[in-house]
Amino acid sequence: MAQQLSNMKQLHLTAQQMVLDGETTGNTNLGWPGDTGGTFSNWAAQIVKGGYLTTNDLCKMLSAAGCLVPPGKIPPMNETAVRVYAVTKNSPASAVFLTSENFTNTPTGGEALSPSAKPFGNRAFVAFRKGGDGGVYRPKQIGNTNLIGSYVPLCR
Repeated sequence: MAQQLSNMKQLHLTAQQMVLDGETTGNTNLGWPGDTGGTFSNWAAQIVKGGYLTTNDLCKMLSAAGCLVPPGKIPPMNETAVRVYAVTKNSPASAVFLTSENFTNTPTGGEALSPSAKPFGNRAFVAFRKGGDGGVYRPKQIGNTNLIGSYVPLCR
């Protein structure tokens, strides 16, 4: 879980750099996932196309123990260990940006964790907010939106 938290921090820094470049250059293709079409595919393609990460490095960042993404091509989000949320430039810093795949955010908080969900089952989940802070959370904390972050629709 610590490795996935580290990977999410790297993805956040990558996204933040891409957003800053987009604002500086006026390139609307470079931004938060919700500002670049709200899809994981668009956002991931811009990370690679813009030279922020190689495809192989992105695949590594989207992996976790028990849910490894093979290198070589950008996978669909449902084949990764990470969920990406459609945060926008106007989303608050508390908005959920990235979570481990075993967590599903809803308007009222998280859904119960399944014992068989990859990558961590119901032991814990990782959440990272747009503002740059993240953590490893236990199942009993899943409904605490004040702790985890505000609801943002999941990218598709």
